[in-house]
Amino acid sequence: MDKLIIQLNQDTEKLRKFIHHDLPIKIGKQAVDLFKENFQKEGFFGDKWKEVKRRSDPRIKGARSTRKILTGNTGDLGRSIRYTPQDAQVLIYSDLKYAAAHNEGTTTAGRGNSTTIPQRKFIDESRELDDMVKREMDKFFDSLK
Repeated sequence: MDKLIIQLNQDTEKLRKFIHHDLPIKIGKQAVDLFKENFQKEGFFGDKWKEVKRRSDPRIKGARSTRKILTGNTGDLGRSIRYTPQDAQVLIYSDLKYAAAHNEGTTTAGRGNSTTIPQRKFIDESRELDDMVKREMDKFFDSLK
């Protein structure tokens, strides 16, 4: 009986460490990779972003006419996605001031506050992230067997 109690205590401590420390780091890294991959696919897990006018305008030439949506001249928005692991959770974010306008959409952008930016979601909750968490949890519990 004492052996069982010792094993349960050890497993409980492993679970506490996994949920409060290891899982937020694993999920944060994987989520950032998935969100960055979505930039290359020009959508959010299969939901394509609204097309940009510059790619269909015959007056626009060169790289600007073929560049991916939301990459701009620098690609800073996609590279700005970060994560911060916290106690039993993870914060995934972009600290660029225009990130929210693109992620949520807005009608009050630009110098005159009258430019409309359609929503092109690139950070949010998703079934894919839920599935990723479930897979990591399953792997952990399998390791206890």
